[in-house]
Amino acid sequence: QTLKDLERAYANFFAKRADFPRFKKKGQSDSFRYPDPKQIKLDQANSRLFLPKLGWLRYRNSRAVLGTVKNITVSASGGKWFVSIQTEREVGQPIPHGNAVGIDMGIARFATLSDGTFHVPLNSFKRHQDRLCKAQQALSRKTKFGNNWKKAQARVQRIHARIGNARRDYLHKTSTAISKNHAMVCIE
Repeated sequence: QTLKDLERAYANFFAKRADFPRFKKKGQSDSFRYPDPKQIKLDQANSRLFLPKLGWLRYRNSRAVLGTVKNITVSASGGKWFVSIQTEREVGQPIPHGNAVGIDMGIARFATLSDGTFHVPLNSFKRHQDRLCKAQQALSRKTKFGNNWKKAQARVQRIHARIGNARRDYLHKTSTAISKNHAMVCIE
C-alpha cells in the first residue's frame, strides 16, 4: 500500500497536480494499511482480527462492524495503536425530524442555539493543567534525548492526547445531539 501511495504521489507530481513527494519521518503519524480484504480475518465475537505478518490480535471493539470489510488501517497515536476498519454497505436516506435552528459559537458559552438552549464549554485543558505542568517540568530537567527524557516526553504526549481526546469526544457528542434533534442547522 505504501508503494502504491508513493507511485500515485510521483504520478501527481509529474502530471503537475501536486508538489514533489516529501519524505515521511519515522515516528510521526505512523500508520500502515492492509488493502486486500482476502488477507484479513475479523472475529467480532471474540474481539480479535488476523493481520498478515502480525497474526491474531485482540482489540477493543468500540462498535459493531457492519457491511463487508474493504481495508484496514493500523495507526499509532499517543503511545497507543488504533485499527480503523473500512467497510461497504447500503445505508437508507435519513428522515429529518425537528425544526430549523441557528447556532452562535462563543467563548463563555460554547454554542447557543436560536431556541434559547446552550452548551457550556468543556475545559479539558484546565482539568489536566496541573498534571501537564508537573510533567513538562520533569521533562525540562532530563538530559535531552536520554532514555529518561524519552519516558518523560511520552508522559507529556499522553496528557496532550487525553486533552485532545476529551475535546474531540465533546465536539462529536454535541454535534450529534444537535443534528439528531433538528432538521436544518444554520451557522453564523
